[in-house]
Amino acid sequence: MEKTTTNGFAILAPVPEQHLITGLDAIASQLDADPPEIPPVVAYGSGAFEVFDKADELRQGLLVNMFFYASHPESPTFKPFATWQATYIKQLHSRRGRYPGKKIHRPPSTATDSPTWAIFWLVQDLAKLDKPIPVEDFRGLGKKTDYPSRFIPEGPMLVEHPGR
Repeated sequence: MEKTTTNGFAILAPVPEQHLITGLDAIASQLDADPPEIPPVVAYGSGAFEVFDKADELRQGLLVNMFFYASHPESPTFKPFATWQATYIKQLHSRRGRYPGKKIHRPPSTATDSPTWAIFWLVQDLAKLDKPIPVEDFRGLGKKTDYPSRFIPEGPMLVEHPGR
């Protein structure tokens, strides 16, 4: 039985652009494994466990759309955009700051990261958006106004689903 995705909210998260790009390499490695890992997942680290705890509470077992602001881009823009998307699956608590799952789930560019994460959140279907979404088109969950035009996300946050 396929899970449904909630449209009650989404998650907007900044992730270094190189980790998004090499997240695709992690997916390819899983599909090329013997046996292949289906469906492939990508694991990103965070200290914002409260955000993911709240997401897990609100979603009631449903999947959640994630949108990514590619931080530290090779070609910076004056106005921030969400340029990637994925489906949030779940979070895992770290083991002394390290990912507790298979190394193949982590983007190769994260290999030199310090082991400081409280949790790791897993996504599927990581892809670049065909049409970037200006960050100013997002609104914090339960807020009355959208983010300012030059707002730059500094951590994962729950937002109103942009498709509502």
